[in-house]
This record gives sequence, structure tokens and C-alpha cells, in this order.
Amino acid sequence: MRNLLRQGDTMIAVETAPAVVEFDDILDATKVVYDEYVSDAPWDMCDDFEHTVVAPSRIDGDAESMQGYCYCDANRERVMIRLPEGEDYGTYKWHRERGASKQVAREAVAAERRRTLDLLVKWYSDGWQYWGVKCDFEVLGEEFHDSVWDIDDKDYAGREVVPEIADNVAAELEKAGFTVNGRPEHVYLSRADKQARLRYNLNLQNWKD
Repeated sequence: MRNLLRQGDTMIAVETAPAVVEFDDILDATKVVYDEYVSDAPWDMCDDFEHTVVAPSRIDGDAESMQGYCYCDANRERVMIRLPEGEDYGTYKWHRERGASKQVAREAVAAERRRTLDLLVKWYSDGWQYWGVKCDFEVLGEEFHDSVWDIDDKDYAGREVVPEIADNVAAELEKAGFTVNGRPEHVYLSRADKQARLRYNLNLQNWKD
């Protein structure tokens, strides 16, 4: 709302806005967008994707029936992707520490290796894209902004990252004196801690439960 006040020969425009902001409005302003500035291979950007690529002719047996066999569109050749022998990405320890039996933990490791290999096959076969999540929320001409980039999974960006970015912007609004209605309750983390946790989650997104 804009009000005009006269002070002598001068008109003063005073703009006002509600002091209460709905968290859902911040969420609506938080978008998943295509990141056109990053093109590096995902396995070079994230940990836990170590692998080797060999020619199928070097594999004993029927390579075409094995997991990891694919047609690499970029090089226009058939390849076999192999994961490091025995690599478990910390999955075994994670499940054991939470009470899983040795057998269950071993099965979880096998599942994670299959998922990792399937994802590598998808990237080699179909290529990859990166996404960003950004929020630009304006009040009284002042913009409250946060963003994160280099996300290789659009669904993950929408499901996990959008609420994090919206919450960061909500924290900035509250610091500026606004009340954010409907903001989810959570254990308080500083902005730096939240960004560090978000980066950590992004780095693990493709193999964690």
C-alpha cells in the first residue's frame, strides 16, 4: 500500500506492507530452474562415483547381459562401466550403526552399488543436466534472495532443496523484522550450517536412503 503525505511543497510517498509473510508464499517464489552454466560430468562434480570404463571385449562372458553395459552416445561406442571392487560408500557402516543385521547391511550395499551403476549407465547413455533452486522474494522494494546450483537430479531439487532455500529466505525475513507464518519447526541452524548441510546432502543424494 502506498500513501501520499504532503510536507510543505513536497509530496512524500510512504509504502507499507504487511508485517506477516506466509511461508507458502515464499515456497511459491522458490523455483527449480535449468542450470545452463555447468556441463562437467557428474562423476567429476560429486564424490562416490568412482568407476572405470572398459571395452566390452575385455570382459569374460556375455557383456551385453551384464549390469554396466551401455551404449555411450557421446563417443558412439559400447562400453562397460565397472565400480571399484568392494566399495560400499559407507552404506554398510550406516546400516549397522542403526541396528541392521550384517546380512541386511550387505544387501543394502549391493542395492546402493546397483543404483550407482544404473545412474552411471543413464548418464553415459542419455547425458546429464544440472538444475538450480532459487528464491527471489521482494517486499517494499527489498529483495530477499537465496539459491543453490549444480544439482544433477531435478526431482531431488524440488523435493529436498526447495524447502531448504525457502526456509533460508524465511530466516532472512525474520531477521529483517517480519513474522513468517507457517514456517516449519526445526532445530535451529545458522545460515552457514544450513548451507553446509545442504551441500552435504546434495553430494550424497544419489546413494543415500
